[in-house]
Amino acid sequence: MPFRKMSKKSIYVPLRTKFIVLFCLLITVPFLVIGAISYKKYTAGVERSTVELSYQVVNQININLEHYIKELDRLTLMPLYDEDVMHILQSHSGSGSASTYLTTDETLKMNLFISSLAFDRGEIESILVFTNDGGIFSNLDQSVRKRWDRSMAEWMGSVKQEDGGLAIIPPHNAAYYTEPKQGIISVARVIREPYTNKMLGIVKVDLTPQGFGSILSTVRLGGSGLLQITGKDQVMLYSAAAGLPDSSESYITASAQSAYTGLKVTSLIPRTQLREDARELTNSTLIVSIIALMAAYAAAILLSNRLIKPIAHLQSKMRQVKRGLFRERATVTTNDEIGQLTEGFNTMIGEIDRLVKEVYETRLKEREAELLALQSQIHPHFLYNTLEMVNMLALQGSTRELSGVVTSLGKLLRYTVGRQDPMVYVLDEVKFVEAYLKIQGMRLGDKLQAVIHMDSSFDYCLVPKLILQPLIENVIEHAMGPDTVHLALTAAVQEDDLILSVKDDGIGISGERMKELEEQLYRDKSRSVPESEPGGFGRIRKGFALRNVHQRLRLLYGEPYGLYIDNTAERGVTISLRLPMHWEALNNAEPAGERQEGA
Repeated sequence: MPFRKMSKKSIYVPLRTKFIVLFCLLITVPFLVIGAISYKKYTAGVERSTVELSYQVVNQININLEHYIKELDRLTLMPLYDEDVMHILQSHSGSGSASTYLTTDETLKMNLFISSLAFDRGEIESILVFTNDGGIFSNLDQSVRKRWDRSMAEWMGSVKQEDGGLAIIPPHNAAYYTEPKQGIISVARVIREPYTNKMLGIVKVDLTPQGFGSILSTVRLGGSGLLQITGKDQVMLYSAAAGLPDSSESYITASAQSAYTGLKVTSLIPRTQLREDARELTNSTLIVSIIALMAAYAAAILLSNRLIKPIAHLQSKMRQVKRGLFRERATVTTNDEIGQLTEGFNTMIGEIDRLVKEVYETRLKEREAELLALQSQIHPHFLYNTLEMVNMLALQGSTRELSGVVTSLGKLLRYTVGRQDPMVYVLDEVKFVEAYLKIQGMRLGDKLQAVIHMDSSFDYCLVPKLILQPLIENVIEHAMGPDTVHLALTAAVQEDDLILSVKDDGIGISGERMKELEEQLYRDKSRSVPESEPGGFGRIRKGFALRNVHQRLRLLYGEPYGLYIDNTAERGVTISLRLPMHWEALNNAEPAGERQEGA
């Protein structure tokens, strides 16, 4: 039955956290939904009320503004009802002349009349009467010029277009003051002779900046609300704010336009201002809700402890077991499903502990037996080759050389058979190789030139027994050709590991043979070792020495240790052994003696 494998990217979330998150969601989500709906309903209701109130305000302002403009209209009509004023204007009704002179009597009468109109009217900057011949009468005798010209009369065009009706002049420059003023709002009309309808002059009322403000001062929209008054051409006459509305802001607008004056009153209230009250209500509700939620969360944590505590205890025991402590047992504290799960865990761990011990002990015995079997295969392997050489010397009648070979062979047998230590010093292995090379030197003569380059610092490093001789034997068996073969045995350190290498310049290994060796060494370790000749009485089996060495190293140390073959050189092959550096002393063992530097 296949088991579902958890993704490595999945995030671990404790069970307690899951319970608390679920509980919080069940409380928080409905609260947020209800809060959002209430907020929207409340905001919509406030907006409707504000729109209704705004229309009431602008309508009332529009009514007040009509009354105010009508009063100004009456002021501009007063000269028509004063005989002295009309007589003076008629005397100056001709075209402008530089020689025109305003008599003192005329000035006194006109100033007295105009001052009576402006009395107790603080919103009026000045009242002026412009005569056709370029004269100016005003209640501000000192700050207004006595004459005007066309450069000061840009505003007169709009007044004349009204043809005797009242004209409301938007903000403009008043150059007829001794100190010109900007942004003046005025009302004006043309004064005509009642019977002939001849234009006698223009009466103009300049308002102070507080002119329209006095009407709007009694109205408060609150916060950042705006009130604006625009003329017939949508020209801004007055704004209660010191600038234009923010284009990025959303406003609730209400407006009313007077049919009498043509003026339009507009109120603008930012929507953010309406939401402030809703935010205050929301904040108060949120504070209370947070306190209630925190109390509920605390209760959830306290209540979850009783459920989570035995699970956490079982989890800690599982971690101990995961580390290999199979003697750990969990304490059963409840009689529910969790208690049954804990009892099952204890039973399972007890059974696993028993099985692990059995499997471990069995595997250990199998490993020891396999190592002994591999080493026992190496013992007779080189012995077969040596006895074959003894047989050749006996047939040749070389008794002295035969005696030397037999003597050296006895030393080799004492090392291989007499000493049962699985680990030996590098120095012992080198001495064994030197003795072996002496025997082979008697057979091969000058066809094999061997040299050992190994620093004495490696002498007491521990290595498995009989791992170097098979490499030397492999060179003799497979690298020899018609020319002399040079062999070098070296040692080095690579990434804190010991590297023992045997390099030759023999005939090398073909690509096909290299693939076979790699198949034998690395890919199919369970297959039986191939033999170059079939076994049987009187026949010698070959081809498994390198594999035995590689398998011994893998069994002892695991990957990446073992035997590696490099045939990338132009001639010959380099066979390397990778082993960990071990320096432990051997019990009752001494090195075989001082080695020689060459053989």
